[in-house]
Amino acid sequence: MPVPATSRRPAVAAPTPPPFDEVRVGDAAGEFLRIRRGPHRAWAYVVVAFVFEICFLSFDIHDILRHTRAAHHPDMAVLLSTAAGILLSLWIYNDRWRCIEAFSSRFCFGSGYAALLTSHLCMIWVPSIAFVYANYRGLRKLLGS
Repeated sequence: MPVPATSRRPAVAAPTPPPFDEVRVGDAAGEFLRIRRGPHRAWAYVVVAFVFEICFLSFDIHDILRHTRAAHHPDMAVLLSTAAGILLSLWIYNDRWRCIEAFSSRFCFGSGYAALLTSHLCMIWVPSIAFVYANYRGLRKLLGS
């Protein structure tokens, strides 16, 4: 027996996928929750990598400024390069800190923060990985992907 047209339920549309321009990366999007983690936290190592980043960028910018008029004012060149290094480092780590920490935690070994104090290899190894991964993420952020 056919069902009358008035008693039919309207068809439910399938959920639409989110638009392509929606942000799906970074700490704000919860990306760090989807990254595979290691057994230990790597916050302290990411702090060390962040300080390395500031130093690395400041020294590079200072080296570039040596070939400009800023070479005649060395104090101003140091101030400018340090400020630029800090700002660029903040931009690289902005909204990616937890992602970098989650990725770097895979390479920690030992017993948490005791490994930070006892293992010289871990003190060099994990910040280096965090530094490289942060720059990779910063380059992807710069390219818009």
